[in-house]
Order: sequence, then structure tokens, then C-alpha cells
Amino acid sequence: MKLFYTTTSPYARKARIAAIEKGLTAKIEMVLVTVRDPDSELLAHSPVGTVPALMLDDGTVLSESAIVCDCFERLGEGETLLPASGAERWAVLRREGIALGLLAGLVVWVREMRRPEAARSASTLALETGRVARCLDALEMEAPTDGADIDLARITLGCALGVLDFRLGFHDWRAGRPRLAAWYETFRARPSMQATEPHE
Repeated sequence: MKLFYTTTSPYARKARIAAIEKGLTAKIEMVLVTVRDPDSELLAHSPVGTVPALMLDDGTVLSESAIVCDCFERLGEGETLLPASGAERWAVLRREGIALGLLAGLVVWVREMRRPEAARSASTLALETGRVARCLDALEMEAPTDGADIDLARITLGCALGVLDFRLGFHDWRAGRPRLAAWYETFRARPSMQATEPHE
């Protein structure tokens, strides 16, 4: 298998963490690519042109982090990242939905901040900072107490908080959210998180 990724994409990071946690790294060739680039080698394999993209041994290419992580869940071993059924599955998916909403807001916020200051949309920034704050507050209310536990929602949350530190370091998301901050400090020490720290 080949996993196409970038070092800065939180969605690719999510897939890379899942691969590590499921014990699949020896079976996957990691391929660093560029995105938003008409010359990217990724486009020869995926018309979507986003990461992560997973090429299976038969040449099938899967796009989108949820699909790639589902594949890893089925092929790998180790901790169950998403229960197959029942109340536990819905509980993880509910938290995953909030973490994905947080991440989506962060991605829009980061893209807006990359624009020249005069071209930035104040209404977009206000909308996304509001969404981020609501998600963080909701996650603080039910922050995991054990940073050693892992599931798909916790991986997504760890990647989202990583974006805040990496791209939006001026925003003090930890203020007023001690439980979430304490959980993240423990969770970010996991080998899979350390191995996938974003960098340019």
C-alpha cells in the first residue's frame, strides 16, 4: 500500500496516526506529495488531489480521511478506533462529529488568515472563531480524563488541537479549558502523535 500525505495536513496526519496505532506502518509506503499543485504526482493517481490518499495493493485509490481510517481499522490490529456497532459506536461518532466541526472551522480560519490582511473577510473570521470556540467549550465539558485512551474521535481532536498550536499559535485556546488542555498534553506525547508532528 502507498499513503500519499503532506507534513502539514491534519487530515493526512489523522490517517498516519491511525496507521501507526493499527500496526500497519511496515505494510505502507509513505509518499510525500504536494497539493494545490498542477504538477503534483498525486494527480496521476487521484483526481481529487487531496491528502490522505491510499493506494491499495491492487491499485485502488481511496480518498478522504474517514475512508482511509476505516480501511486501516479493518486491515490492522491493536486498539479499536471505531466500534462496529451499538451505543459505543454512536458515542465515538458523536464526539468525532464535534472534533470534525472544530477542524473544519480551523481550516477555514487558517485559509482566511493566509490572505492579505486587507482582503480578509471579517464576517468569515467571526463565524469560524465562533464555531471553534463553541466546539472547544463543548469538548472541555466532556474532555477525556485518560490521555492513554485512543479512538477515532480522540485522534481527530488531537489533530485539530495540533492545528491550533501550529497555525494559530496566537490564539490561547487553553485559557478557561483546563481539562481539555491537560488531556491534550498527555495525548500529544503518544508516539504516533510525536511521529506526525506537523512541520513545513
